[in-house]
Amino acid sequence: MSVNPQTWFVIGFYAIIVLLIIVFRKKFEFQAKFIALFRTKLGLKAMDKISKRFPRTVRFIGYIGIYVGYAGMAVMTYYILYSLFIFFTIPDAAATIAPVIPGVRIPGSPVFVPFLYGILAIFIVAAVHEFSHGVVARAHGIKVKNSGIVFFGPLIGAFVEPDEKQLQKKKAIVQNSMFAAGPWSNIILAAIVFVLLSFVFTPAIHSLVEEEGFYFGNVQEGLPASVAGLKNHTIYTFVNNQTVINAEEFIDAMVGIQPNDTILIGNENESIKVVAGVRDDDENKGYIGVLGIYTKNELKKDSFMFVYVVLDWFSELFVWVFILTLGIGLANLLPLGALDGGRMLRLALLKWFDRKKADKIFKIVSLCFIVFLILLFIPIIRSVGTVFVGWLV
Repeated sequence: MSVNPQTWFVIGFYAIIVLLIIVFRKKFEFQAKFIALFRTKLGLKAMDKISKRFPRTVRFIGYIGIYVGYAGMAVMTYYILYSLFIFFTIPDAAATIAPVIPGVRIPGSPVFVPFLYGILAIFIVAAVHEFSHGVVARAHGIKVKNSGIVFFGPLIGAFVEPDEKQLQKKKAIVQNSMFAAGPWSNIILAAIVFVLLSFVFTPAIHSLVEEEGFYFGNVQEGLPASVAGLKNHTIYTFVNNQTVINAEEFIDAMVGIQPNDTILIGNENESIKVVAGVRDDDENKGYIGVLGIYTKNELKKDSFMFVYVVLDWFSELFVWVFILTLGIGLANLLPLGALDGGRMLRLALLKWFDRKKADKIFKIVSLCFIVFLILLFIPIIRSVGTVFVGWLV
């Protein structure tokens, strides 16, 4: 089996990260054997400056974050339980959760994150998340001892380290606002990025180009689109004999498709009939099995090239920032262990029960969610195993 150069580059990058951690291991603190912390003082002065200049604003926004945090926890709990229902009732259903490793296509995962965009987006999201924890902590007079970089194996992230003794002495509302600050900032970041994409980057790009059609980033093997003959990165210009020149129009054309509907997709050279399949999660809805729907653009003038390339690059980066900031922010609100959601849940339990009973309930809930997540990873594990066996054969 041949491996393309990009794959080797990604493997090499992660291997170098692991090697650097091993070589400079004395500068790291290791937790659970695969989590490496590198402490710094980066950003601490900026946290102090913002918290001192806008203390009331920071505290007010932090208090709003508490409501957002508990609402997000409820949403994630519902999502996990619903995913378990799908897992047990539809054995062949696609994975509903999956690990994110930029540049690595994980078998069975519905999402592939490009390497460079993914690395940059995760770092931006993690930095905003942790910086917000620090700003809210300082606004309440809690010392932030360190900031730093954290490696989960080869994956990079960020962290801040508040003074836990000072934090524990604060009222529950203050602790909650600090825990919620990270996920809340991720949601705010998503809103800001959405506005930038909708009202700055997309209009600017559209002003430089003419739309000429749409194409698919990933026509999934074995599913209706692939079986019918649709190809990755081939430009198509009509759906059901109606001209379609961009991704948005294609998505609109596919709204409401039913199982076994025949969809005609093509261009001036070919016309392909695709018979819609039945969605695992809703037998009344159809699907064709494509991921990543993009618009084919042609520059109006060659002189626009540099501006277009820059705008397009940042637009794609912001798309991944939007996706990952929502995913990471909401994942941190799971009522589990040392996650922000877990610490918020424990505070709520301490308000209702004595410490011994609250801790017992918290451990049970955390254990349940660990089991839930393990179960939901089974489709990914199964797919990885199938691919591995295929390599051996």
